[in-house]
Amino acid sequence: MTLTLATFNVKDLLDPPEDAEREVLGAKLASIAGMLRACDADVIGLQEVGTVELVRAVLDRLDGHTYGEPVMGTADARGIRCALVSRVPVVESRVHTAESLPFPVFQDGDPTPFGTRIPLRRGVVHARVDAPGLGLVHVLVVHFKSSRSVPARDASGRELPATNARMRSEATLRSLVWRAAEALFVRGLVDEVLAPDPDARVAVVGDLNDVPGSPVVRAVRGDGAGELFDCAAGVDAQVRFSAMHDGRRTQIDHVLASANLYRRLQMARFLNAELREHAPVRPPPGDAPRGAVEPPTVDSDHAPLVTRFG
Repeated sequence: MTLTLATFNVKDLLDPPEDAEREVLGAKLASIAGMLRACDADVIGLQEVGTVELVRAVLDRLDGHTYGEPVMGTADARGIRCALVSRVPVVESRVHTAESLPFPVFQDGDPTPFGTRIPLRRGVVHARVDAPGLGLVHVLVVHFKSSRSVPARDASGRELPATNARMRSEATLRSLVWRAAEALFVRGLVDEVLAPDPDARVAVVGDLNDVPGSPVVRAVRGDGAGELFDCAAGVDAQVRFSAMHDGRRTQIDHVLASANLYRRLQMARFLNAELREHAPVRPPPGDAPRGAVEPPTVDSDHAPLVTRFG
C-alpha cells in the first residue's frame, strides 16, 4: 500500500468581488480540478484558497471522488488560507495560529526582537491521517510570506518610501526575517510531534516562498535528530521547479519529510509542463501595487509537487 501526498498553491481561489473574477471562476474551478485529477493524491495540501464552499466546488468537479470534508485554515487579510483534503481517514486535525511570532535573541535577557510586529498571517493546518501500509502520518500545510519586500512605516502606519539602496536592502531583510520566524514556528510544531515519538512520520508541505538551501528552508528542516528531508532533491534539475519569476525557474513549493517517512519515499515529480510566468498579484488591502497587476487568471502561477511513499 502507498500514500500519495501533494502540495498545490492554486492562486487566489476567492469569492469573486468583481465582474472580471466572476467571469473566470467556473473555468478556474475546472482548471484546479484538472490539476488535482492529475495529482491523483491521497492527501493534498492546498494554499491560496478562500472559503470551504469554493474548495467543495472544486471537489465536486472530480467525478466519483472520495475526498472527505476539507480541513480549513485561518485566512490572511486578502482572504487566502491553507487547506487539506484527504481520501484516507483523518484521525484528528487542528489549525495552529499565533498572534505574533518571536525571533531568537543572542543572550538570555535580551529584549524580544521586533516585539509583536511579525504575525502568523495564515494558520498552519495540521492533520493526522491513517495511511494504509504506513500507519499514522502527520501532515502540516504551510504558506509562508512572499519574498516581496516589506517597507518601513512611520508611527501612524504609513509606508515610508525607500529612497536609497540601504533602505531597499532593509526591506528585503524584513521579508526574510518574517519568513524565518514562520519557519521557526513550524520547526517548533514538528519538534512537538517528534519529542514523544522520534519515529513519528511527519511531512511539512506547502509554499515556503524560498528555495532549497535557503536559510528559511534550512530552518524548517533542522539538522541532526529530527531533521526533515527534501523529497524533491532527487528530481532531475531540469524539471525541478514549481514557479517562474523574472524568467527564472525556481522551486519554492516543498514536501519535507521526517526520517521515518522519507525512507519510504518512492517518487517525486512536479506537474510543471504548462507552467508560465505571471505578473504580480493584487496586494493586500491598504498596500499599493508595485508594478502591473495581472487580471484574474484561470491557471495558477505554481506547479503541484506530488510525492509517493510506500
